[in-house]
Amino acid sequence: VGRPIGAGGLGGARITPEEIQRVNDVLQCYEGSHDFHNFTADKCSDEGPTETVRFVTRFCCGEPRVNNYGVEYIGLVVEGDSFIYHQIRKMVGLAIYMLRFRGDAERVSEMKMLIADQRRRFVPLAPSLGLMLERVMFQKENKTHGGYHTLLDFGFVDRQMREFKVQRVYPEIDAKEQAEQRKGEQAQHLHSSMLVWLRYMERTKEAWTRHFHDGWMPGPSDLDW
Repeated sequence: VGRPIGAGGLGGARITPEEIQRVNDVLQCYEGSHDFHNFTADKCSDEGPTETVRFVTRFCCGEPRVNNYGVEYIGLVVEGDSFIYHQIRKMVGLAIYMLRFRGDAERVSEMKMLIADQRRRFVPLAPSLGLMLERVMFQKENKTHGGYHTLLDFGFVDRQMREFKVQRVYPEIDAKEQAEQRKGEQAQHLHSSMLVWLRYMERTKEAWTRHFHDGWMPGPSDLDW
C-alpha cells in the first residue's frame, strides 16, 4: 500500500487497519454497474457496452494471513453477476497502481474518472497467481424457484472449503511465488509473481503516470514488457 519494496521483498511488513480502509475505499469504486471495456482483452473491448457492462455487488479486503515464509497476504473478495476476460486482474492492477502512486486526496476521484472513461485506456494487468473462484452464488435461482425446489446453497460445507484452501490451495500459491522469486531476472515471467510485478510497476511508474494524465497510449518498449 505505497511502501517501498526492498531487496528482501515484503517479509515482516504488516498492514494496518488504516491501510485496509484505504484499500477498501479504492475497491468500492468498482461496485455497482459499469462499462468495463478497459478492463478486458483488446479483442473483447470493441464489442460494445452490451458485452462489457457488468454489475459488481461487493469488492473488499478479506482476512490477512501470514504464510510459512513470513509474508502477509490480504485476500480481496469480489462478488458480481458475471465477469469478463481479465476483468478482475485489471481491476486489481489499477487499484494497486492507485494505492502505490496516488495520494489520499486524489486517489478515489481519479479511480472513478478512469472507470467511467469511455475512451480506450491501457490498464495494468495484475498476475493471475492467487486468483480463484471460491463459490458460485445462486441467489436469483433460489429467489425464483426456492418455493418449488431445494435451495442451491453451499453454506453447509463452509468449514471444508476453508480447510481445503488453507491446506492445499494457499501452500501451492506460496510455493509458486517463492519459486519464481528464486529465478534470475532474465528467467522471470512478469505475470507469474506478485513481487516481480510490483517491482515492474516501480520501474515503469513514470510511463503509467504519463499515460493516465495525458491519454498517451504506451507501447511495449515504453513499459519494458
